[in-house]
Amino acid sequence: MQKNDIKNLNFRSLFPIFGQKINDWPLIFLDNASTSQMPQQVLDAIVQYYSSYKSNVGRGIYNFAEQATAKYEQARDKVAQFINAQAKEIIFTSGATDSINLVAQSWATHALQQGDEIIISAVEHHSNFLPWQQLALQKKLVLKIVPVTADGVIDIKEFQKVLSVKTKLVSLFHTSNLTGATHDVITLTEMAHRVGAKVLIDACQSVMHQKIDVSSINADFLVFSGHKLFGPTGVGVLYVAQSVMKSMELQKFGGGMVFSVAEYSSAFKPAPHCFEAGTPNIAGVIGLGAAVDFVQNYIDFSQTEKHETALVKMLCDGLREFQDVTVLSVIPKNFAQNISIVTFYSTKHHAHDIAAYLDQYGIAVRAGHHCVQMFHQKMGVNASVRVSFAPYNTVKEVEFLLKMLKTFLN
Repeated sequence: MQKNDIKNLNFRSLFPIFGQKINDWPLIFLDNASTSQMPQQVLDAIVQYYSSYKSNVGRGIYNFAEQATAKYEQARDKVAQFINAQAKEIIFTSGATDSINLVAQSWATHALQQGDEIIISAVEHHSNFLPWQQLALQKKLVLKIVPVTADGVIDIKEFQKVLSVKTKLVSLFHTSNLTGATHDVITLTEMAHRVGAKVLIDACQSVMHQKIDVSSINADFLVFSGHKLFGPTGVGVLYVAQSVMKSMELQKFGGGMVFSVAEYSSAFKPAPHCFEAGTPNIAGVIGLGAAVDFVQNYIDFSQTEKHETALVKMLCDGLREFQDVTVLSVIPKNFAQNISIVTFYSTKHHAHDIAAYLDQYGIAVRAGHHCVQMFHQKMGVNASVRVSFAPYNTVKEVEFLLKMLKTFLN
């Protein structure tokens, strides 16, 4: 199968989970913003590690250990190439949440002083809100929460107003897990750098749907989780620009990150390895490397964006038929807007009830506040339903979803 052949049914066959049924109905997985499913080649890479050469990395000199270390570092090279970075700029973590917390603890804790300002948007995932909220409370920083427009992004003019010489960090989503909107991160990063601020980009929701190029974005930090890129859970990536890596301080200590240990002093390995203390999620990292291979072999981002946006438009058009339904996410007006998420709520039915009903027919959607609780509170909504697409989703699935919604909402 060639790249961009995502409409071919054979593409779905690469994911073994779609061979099963839920309550005798074919599985329709529409919670991809939470996690994506894994293709067989990723599962095979993980099983192969555990069954053929399981050992620790960076320690042993026997065959298995050297093979594991080579595969682990190959994954780092693959990730770096995938986002156009250098391998020495890639730190493996347990996920995006861990990556953001690592930035907060290893850089922001000592780089920011009382009165300094951090800027985030009003639609950040809790993982990109709570670390900065708590750090602001601890160090008496100023946390500025900027509202988003009807298009789901920060207005450039409003962003310019909140920037100042006191701004030391701007931490923003690339694509929102609630609205589906995508920030112009290149422009926002450039503006933040003009006032001397560092920039962190949360790319969790964009990494599976569009090409990420850290050299173009020019952010100081960028994070994403492996499980949102057809990979396993428990593994994430923290990209740190070389110029910033030097100013990060170690927070975790243990095996694997040290050259030598004496009674009163120790010599640590250079970055990124000094930030990966202890036994890492070796199988997860190797699985992530296999996931990157899968994306590069099968996914054409330009085709994926068109395919997913078409599904979003189809669903939004269908939801217009329901008088009690309001769409919270951005509704694409044309194919220039690349969107893979539809979030909506009903004034008659609770989101949990809608999700539970759909589950009876094998349809998996997300119901709740999607870790963006404050935005829901501002909108006066206690919960919403989120439908999030991946390349393996189909028109027939959207048709069946709308059919089942019609039987429940009408």
